[in-house]
Amino acid sequence: MSDRVCGSRRIYDGKIVSLRVDELEKKGGGSRDFEVVEHPGGVVIIAQPQPEKIVLVRQRRHAVDRDLWEVPAGKLEGGEDPMAAALRELREETGYRARTLRYLWGTYTTPGFSNELLRFYVAEGLQEGEASPEPSESFELRIFSVNEAWAMVERDELRDAKTQIALAWARACSK
Repeated sequence: MSDRVCGSRRIYDGKIVSLRVDELEKKGGGSRDFEVVEHPGGVVIIAQPQPEKIVLVRQRRHAVDRDLWEVPAGKLEGGEDPMAAALRELREETGYRARTLRYLWGTYTTPGFSNELLRFYVAEGLQEGEASPEPSESFELRIFSVNEAWAMVERDELRDAKTQIALAWARACSK
């Protein structure tokens, strides 16, 4: 059921994403262009110091021109092991260290035009520490009750999809 790629051209190479245009052969003849946003993938960490609590960080998101509450997460750096990236992002954004990190699943964020794959992990056996964000990053850390954070989703105040997924998982596990 796959389309035959007749050609491909690179349009843009950036620090976070790249863009290529593939020429796909149509079934009835001819071809069409298909734009693909390439992304190295990322990790999402569900950190719960207690079963009914969850760690969220607030940071500025320029693309949507607002501050968002999100679970700790980040992009893979040049072939980085996803589990190592999850431990790094947890430490950088929250200061927490995890005794164990358990892989849950992966999800494509927008498969209609991007190959970005997010890998979800749950951090267990948390120990507090000092956050060490990158110089260009700034976070506000807060521990929410899972119910309080979910109420923010229901009030349309928490719009980050990966965080909504993480909260749905945390709610299901606490029942």
